[in-house]
Amino acid sequence: MTRMKESGVDWIGQIPEEWGVSKIKFTTQLNGRIGWQGLTSAEYKEEGPYLITGTDFHNGTINFETAVHIDEKRWSEASQIQVENGDLLITKDGTVGKVAIISGLDDKASLNSGVLRIQTIDEIDRKFLYYVLLSDEFWMWFNYTNSGASTILHLYQNVFDEFTFTFPQKNEQTKISDFLDKKTAQLDKAKALLEEQIQKLKDYRSSLIYETVTKGLDKTVPMKDSGIDWIGQVPEGWGVKRLKDYVDFQTGTTPPNSIGVNQEGKGIRWFKPGDFSDESIDLTSAENYITSEIVNQKKLSVYPEKTILVVGVASIGKVGYSENSSYSNQQITALKVIGQIFPKYLAYFMFSSGQYIRETALYTVVPIINNQYLSSLKIVLPNLEEQESIVEYLDRQIMQINKMITIKNQQIENINKQRQTLIYDYVTGKRRV
Repeated sequence: MTRMKESGVDWIGQIPEEWGVSKIKFTTQLNGRIGWQGLTSAEYKEEGPYLITGTDFHNGTINFETAVHIDEKRWSEASQIQVENGDLLITKDGTVGKVAIISGLDDKASLNSGVLRIQTIDEIDRKFLYYVLLSDEFWMWFNYTNSGASTILHLYQNVFDEFTFTFPQKNEQTKISDFLDKKTAQLDKAKALLEEQIQKLKDYRSSLIYETVTKGLDKTVPMKDSGIDWIGQVPEGWGVKRLKDYVDFQTGTTPPNSIGVNQEGKGIRWFKPGDFSDESIDLTSAENYITSEIVNQKKLSVYPEKTILVVGVASIGKVGYSENSSYSNQQITALKVIGQIFPKYLAYFMFSSGQYIRETALYTVVPIINNQYLSSLKIVLPNLEEQESIVEYLDRQIMQINKMITIKNQQIENINKQRQTLIYDYVTGKRRV
């Protein structure tokens, strides 16, 4: 049985008696770019030495296909961050704490100011330290160190110097890192399979909506050409109409200085593009609400129940459906049903039209779809009874698909937790190889 001792670090607790405890400044050399040393993005090249940034970190290594290049003279100015295969890196700005070990480097490379190079002393296995920095041993320290800090977090080098971690003899470090390589690879493979299954379910969900709102539920009926390129044939009894014949258009506004907008869930839901999802048409929640007082004061024309909302600027083509009264900012257009059309059927149809809308949008500085464009959009319509049947069918089928996706996402979450626990337990000696 392993004899244990107190590590002296609250979030580590007890460790094997023969393990050591050290601050990272005593076991590594940390090097980063001092400011930018005058380097700007205008100096990026099509070829030459790589400049590694935080966006190039991918699955524990560096994706050199995304890395930019710099002039060799610039690379030579900072020898302490001239990196090579096997070097351990960590991000200190942007998304803090991403870790990678360089492999596959076939040219010279340097770092931008958001990345640190970590060189270990002989007693520390670099891959073992990589797992330490991936583990809750690091993250509990980082969160404790940054408690009460601003929302913009940094891993300052002088603070990182004080990070304390625990380690066994180097031969055991190597055994631990080899073991974790094998076990995490198995977990990552299971996770990748689940992610692939989720993507297939999402693709099926999209195709199901498209096929149902353009081909109907009865696949045996005669078909005719709709005259709409992206739709093709539709059932013979269906009509082809313009959107403006069935809806009124209204574009939202932003209340002056957001007066009356609150986050307490009281009042009228106020939607912005960020509240829309590529996953669902249902707008069930909003971060902000407009109070009744501001509605009356500004004489806002609130959208009625069962309104379809379309994002018209920037994140164009996203569609949402609100069962309840709502309002939105000026980037969103409300489609208020006035004709003989089942509102949620139109929502599903508009949702399936998203890709077509994005491809045919007006491009200025940002892509835009205006009300004039939307008004001329052609839609295909079965009779009201079939529209309602389509909605009931899609609601039922999509609910089942979403349940399967939720279950698989929970399985991925469990794998992530299992992976994190596994790494923490082995790099702190709670479990031994």
